[in-house]
Amino acid sequence: MPPRRLALVTAPRSGETFGSWLDRIARVNQCPPAEVAQLMGLNLRGVSAEVRPPVFGVRPDEAVRQTVHAATGVSGSLVDGMHLSVFDGGPLNVASVVSAAKAHRPSTGREWVEAYGSRACPCCLLVSGGVWQLWWKLSCAAVCPEHQVVLVDRCPSCGWVLRWGGNRPRVVPAKWIRPPTCCANSVNGKPCSQWLPVARASRARKSMVDTQQLWLDIAYGRARPTLGGVDVPAEEWFAAFRACVILLRLGLPRVLGRLPGVSDWCSRVLLDELSERGVDRSRFSWGPASARAAAAFLLLVVPLLAAADMRELSRQLAPLVRTAADEGSLAARPLARLAVPKLFAEAVEAQVPVGSTARSPWKKGSIR
Repeated sequence: MPPRRLALVTAPRSGETFGSWLDRIARVNQCPPAEVAQLMGLNLRGVSAEVRPPVFGVRPDEAVRQTVHAATGVSGSLVDGMHLSVFDGGPLNVASVVSAAKAHRPSTGREWVEAYGSRACPCCLLVSGGVWQLWWKLSCAAVCPEHQVVLVDRCPSCGWVLRWGGNRPRVVPAKWIRPPTCCANSVNGKPCSQWLPVARASRARKSMVDTQQLWLDIAYGRARPTLGGVDVPAEEWFAAFRACVILLRLGLPRVLGRLPGVSDWCSRVLLDELSERGVDRSRFSWGPASARAAAAFLLLVVPLLAAADMRELSRQLAPLVRTAADEGSLAARPLARLAVPKLFAEAVEAQVPVGSTARSPWKKGSIR
């Protein structure tokens, strides 16, 4: 049987996450989000406070579209637009996110997205009344282009990642209503009451705003990416972006002295991020650990990939490749696992020092 129509429904907003919309409906109906999800006909797993619909907020299926439409009147296309599958084939591989969720592991190590928590722009939350944007969940979400501030990662009161849930992830709270503009992470069994619009956010430089906007335009399919002056699919461009981030990490701290125009701010942020991620190389392929780290990677990598031609791209990759080779890290497994574009692999191979025992991780050919 299809679910009954909810008494009160708020319309989804442009770019909003499914979880944010559920929270706002729960508030007007004065019941916890988990109860609203059940009223929508979504199947919940378990009976604890961390219950959640399968692949909640990641990828809807036809059954979810139909039940949500029956309960709210919202079309399937709008439901699709509130899920991370919007970014499939670009910055994300949704199948990997789903498989990580099934195994009860964070997806951060596989795909650069926060399946549970989120970053946020305090100004946007204030203006919108608590609408959480879908792209804030991406690990490369760094700067709000509209308000030109660096996004906030953690609650200034409880210290947890925003919307994470507390000492364990809770995507759908089952015990309380989650005010859209408040933290509401679980702290000692109670929701954190921190009002997020007053959270301190650093002013972003224009260069940060511009690179974030370009990255988002490519992620949403509004811009055609180029790599060394050649048009490439978004999936390949983001693979090259991730490879450059890993190369940067593998070469720290020496690589900072070989890159032109690296500010003191970028250097401090990247070294802090390296410390946070730890020395374990298996974590070198994880997404940026903070919005500040994401901003630093965007500032360094996006202009590099925008090289006018292949020769220029290869030249700009030289500091990254040669430093990683000097450190004996060029063959690191996180790099070899990436299906980078063939032209990118060739640009890297061309910069491996002559006579070095190092070799390109993609020397046997890459892509597809």
